[in-house]
Amino acid sequence: MSIFDFLKNKNKINANKTKNYNAELERFLKSIEKNEIVMQPIKSGKVTKADESKIGGLPYLPEDFEWPAYTFTDDGITRPLSFLCQINLSEVKPFDKDNLLPPSGMLYFFYECEAFKWGFDPEDIGSARVYYFENTDGFASHKLPEDLADEYKMPEIPVKFSSRSSYPKFEELECYSDIECDFEEYDEMLATLGVNVEDDPEDHKLLGYADIIQNEMLTECERVTRGINCGSPEGYRDSSPEVADEITASAKDWTLLLQLYTIETDDFEWMFGDCGMIYFYIKNEDLKERRFEKAWYSVQCC
Repeated sequence: MSIFDFLKNKNKINANKTKNYNAELERFLKSIEKNEIVMQPIKSGKVTKADESKIGGLPYLPEDFEWPAYTFTDDGITRPLSFLCQINLSEVKPFDKDNLLPPSGMLYFFYECEAFKWGFDPEDIGSARVYYFENTDGFASHKLPEDLADEYKMPEIPVKFSSRSSYPKFEELECYSDIECDFEEYDEMLATLGVNVEDDPEDHKLLGYADIIQNEMLTECERVTRGINCGSPEGYRDSSPEVADEITASAKDWTLLLQLYTIETDDFEWMFGDCGMIYFYIKNEDLKERRFEKAWYSVQCC
């Protein structure tokens, strides 16, 4: 066999390996494909009903609702949380192709903007809150707290929903598989599956996989809810390999509940850091049992 025949056969073998590898990666991604519900702001529209899904404005709540507040340890001041959005789940139901959310009721998200906690530390508990009410009899528009600063009052923005396929970002891949590939190979496969990998994410959405700005947050959620401070270097060094293995194994039990990008209108803009996002996660079992109060959150920015 000449050197030319040898190289020709070697290239053919490598091409077959690549083809088989790509097929394996594609099969795997299709097996963990999720449905995400895009929540698109209608900046020129108006909210017509108090229980309509929306960003900001006045939430539709029970009359005796106790507005959530958070005490910032740096100054000891207790401040009300900002109302981020409400989701009328009956409006969302047609787009929930994985049937993960309740078919009815209202879901609410709050965050304390003054302290601007990142969700890295177990002590951040209470700085973001999620509420779910199945029965909304007797609900009405609820006034915002008088001591909530104007700059933290989100404008009322109606939204519309759509659904699309969702796949994990490269940074999150190792939480689901030990398949080895580099960033470029992974993006090429996502593009093959119809994902626009060129645009920076600017979506508000429910469910699916997070549009990660920095690092994956699944293990972070697991660590923080175990009492580990991920805001310090020590937070990433577990006391034993067993704990690290438990955290890695439990990471995939978390799923994205809500992702919010910059909230803006013609005369208002609220950014979560520098072009950042806030992400609310929930354990699969808690989602199934509708224990939305157990959700955790993380903030990332550029």
